[in-house]
Amino acid sequence: MAFLSLESFYSADRDLELNQYHILAGIKDIKNEFKKKKLYPSFSNLLNLTSQLQDIVQQKKDLEIRFAKKIKSFDFKNNKVIFESVENEHTNIDCLFDLIEWSLPQLKNLIEEALVICEYVENNLTIEQVGILPIYKSEGYFIIPNNEISTLQVHKFECSLFTSDDEKYRALKTKLLRTYSNDVIRLSLENIKRELISEYEELPNPATFKCETELDFPFVETVFPIAKRKLISTITQIQN
Repeated sequence: MAFLSLESFYSADRDLELNQYHILAGIKDIKNEFKKKKLYPSFSNLLNLTSQLQDIVQQKKDLEIRFAKKIKSFDFKNNKVIFESVENEHTNIDCLFDLIEWSLPQLKNLIEEALVICEYVENNLTIEQVGILPIYKSEGYFIIPNNEISTLQVHKFECSLFTSDDEKYRALKTKLLRTYSNDVIRLSLENIKRELISEYEELPNPATFKCETELDFPFVETVFPIAKRKLISTITQIQN
């Protein structure tokens, strides 16, 4: 599968059509992943790439307006624009920005496709607590079905808060503890919770949540990442 990154753009030469061909190949591969309902990691890579390209274009516009100079090159390692006085010459950096400007609308369309899938999955899964929740809800267990292979997974989770650029974010770490096959699932979720408490004594009163969904979309690439995001949202709402 072709992989789109900044390297796909700043390694481009002056042949715009050839560069477009390579970018289109990457876009086609991402589209094929989305058609299979496989969102990750393609979606997160796509969001990061689009954001980086938009930042580069904005830097170019800001600098050319401010200094009335033309961009000569872009130092991707140091995230720095190098510019010079305007000359009547079409340079490699012009080809780079032509390619970026051509690509961005198509990348944004891909993002819209992915968001439609995300919304559908989010609307077709629910997150609920199992039993009584403790005061400390940032660590515990997450029980979720993998309908692709008819199993039930139990994960330990830890939700942490971090700050970046004065914004607060929550991150969720998970670790798979056990898997039940459907033909042996006879325990209630409350019984599973009691088993976990007995086996993992460091969490005597764990926050335990379950995900319910009938979707059989790809588990690793779609259902689980979106379920984790919804779990973070659920925990945040409960704590606020």
